[in-house]
Formats: sequence, structure tokens, C-alpha cells
Amino acid sequence: MIAILCGDALQSTVAGNLLWSTSRDTQEGIDATRLLNARSFPCFCIIVHHGSQQTVQLKLERYTDADECLAEIIYGVQHADQTLQYNRERRTMSDSRGRLLQEQNAAYLDSVRADQEKAEQRLREENERRKIEEEQQRKLQEFAVFRDRLKQTLPSEPSSTENETIQVSIRLPADDPIRRRFRRNDSAKLLFEFAWTNSNVPNQFELLWGYPRKRYQYDQIGDETIGDLMNGNTETCYLEQIDEDK
Repeated sequence: MIAILCGDALQSTVAGNLLWSTSRDTQEGIDATRLLNARSFPCFCIIVHHGSQQTVQLKLERYTDADECLAEIIYGVQHADQTLQYNRERRTMSDSRGRLLQEQNAAYLDSVRADQEKAEQRLREENERRKIEEEQQRKLQEFAVFRDRLKQTLPSEPSSTENETIQVSIRLPADDPIRRRFRRNDSAKLLFEFAWTNSNVPNQFELLWGYPRKRYQYDQIGDETIGDLMNGNTETCYLEQIDEDK
């Protein structure tokens, strides 16, 4: 059709803008003829989209002269430019809104993700804090049982008239000292066990005595007796709390 009517002129005007064509011998062509109200053939139409509507901008049914036909087509294309410009602006606006919506959605998802991460972090911290508290409570309960057992099993204090005894005073950091007599052949660990029976004594501590002062811890004492480590008849020990992981 293009080659017969106007050749290269129509080709350069329409070119890639000719999007669709059909024959009236097909069902598609019959439907198009009915919708476009075409009465003669060939029928050339320029259809533009205006928003959600489609408008027939030009309907050319009679080709009496090639130049006149081309002029009508050029006029139709130019006349449709306003609608095409509107469509371009509408598409640009739609694209801008689409990009803005994407940015807003991305920002929202980032915010939700950040909130979720914060919530998960708070949950982890709370779980960790609860575990620490539970572990501390468990250790306190175990130590309470341990203290009660020591009170029941601690050997009786020797009398003041008994020979081979040592009077030991254990000075506490914030309380009055505690005192007791021990037999020289008692295990040196008995000093710690006696201290533990006092409710003001922590579960982890070390004792310092002698000149120069030497530090002793319960687990570091082996088979030594009190007489092995203390020479006089009286001795003063200094109790210092230590960290549990020390």
C-alpha cells in the first residue's frame, strides 16, 4: 500500500509508526471495520491514545491523489502531536511516580528491615542477659547449698586449753573480722571453709598472710596443713574478693 500510494515520501512519514494492519477478509479486519465505521477500502487511520481512551485522529478512506493523501497524513500526524505530547508527559509523570513509589517502597523496606534487626538485637541481648542472670542465680543457689554443707561438716573448734593450736583472725573487707582456733595439723583448706560459713564472705576470694604477705587460693592449696603455712600462735589473714573467672 505504501509503495503504491506515495512511495518514499509516505515511507519516511509513517515509517516505524505503522503499528498494525489487517485485511477485511479476516475476522480481525471485520471487527476493526465495525469499530472504525469504515465504509470504503483501503482505510487508513491514525489512532492516538489520550489517557485511557483511544481516539481516531485521522480516517482516510479515499485516495484520489497521492500528494493530497500524503498531505492529509502529514496533517494528521502533526495534529496528533499535541495528544502525543500529552501522552509523553503523562508517561514521564507516570514513570516519575513509579520511581518515587519504588524509592518509597525501598525506603519502607529498609526501615522495616532496620526495625527487625533492632528487634532481633534487643531479643538477643535480652536472652543473653536472662542467661547471665539465670547462671548467676544458679551459682548463688549452688553456693548456698555448699555453705550449708560446710556448716554441717566443719570440725568443731578446739578448746583454748588444747595444745598445738593457732588463733586465726580473718579480716573482711567491709565487716568485722572473724576468729577461730585451728589445730596445726588441720588442712590449710579449712581456713577457707571456715570463712565460707560466714554469710558476708563471697564465693570467690583469696587469703593473704605472712611477711611479706603471700596470696593463697583454695584450689592452689594441696596437702599443706595450717602448721606448714603459719608459724606463730596467732595469725591475721586478709580476705580479698576475686573475679569468678580469675
